[in-house]
Amino acid sequence: MTSSRQDSNVATFTKLLRVAMLLPVVVTLSFVYHAHNTTKAGRQLPGFLVVFAVLVAVNSLGIIPAPVLAALKGISRWCLVTAIAALGMKTSLKAMAEVGGRAIGLIVAETVFLAVLVLSIVLWKF
Repeated sequence: MTSSRQDSNVATFTKLLRVAMLLPVVVTLSFVYHAHNTTKAGRQLPGFLVVFAVLVAVNSLGIIPAPVLAALKGISRWCLVTAIAALGMKTSLKAMAEVGGRAIGLIVAETVFLAVLVLSIVLWKF
């Protein structure tokens, strides 16, 4: 297996793992939030989470025709690109600098931690 193929496999696995963890993490955080926030009645899951779960279930059943699925995947990619571009347009380096060194240090430390963790797993696994 070439290094490029390994990188592709690791990237795909990482993306799928992140997506798979979205549902349980958000449900858990939602329950924790509502347990500590007594001002709102009932436990309501975020709408996007319910739609996400339904779409995962429908796709897993294999009932979406391949051409429709391909079109939806293309639309999904464009939506992701648009969202990333919108984040870039809203990002201000000046505002980030105003946050302070501790917050920036935390972000850098988290990024380094994740990079070392992923690199360790890749080197250990392959």
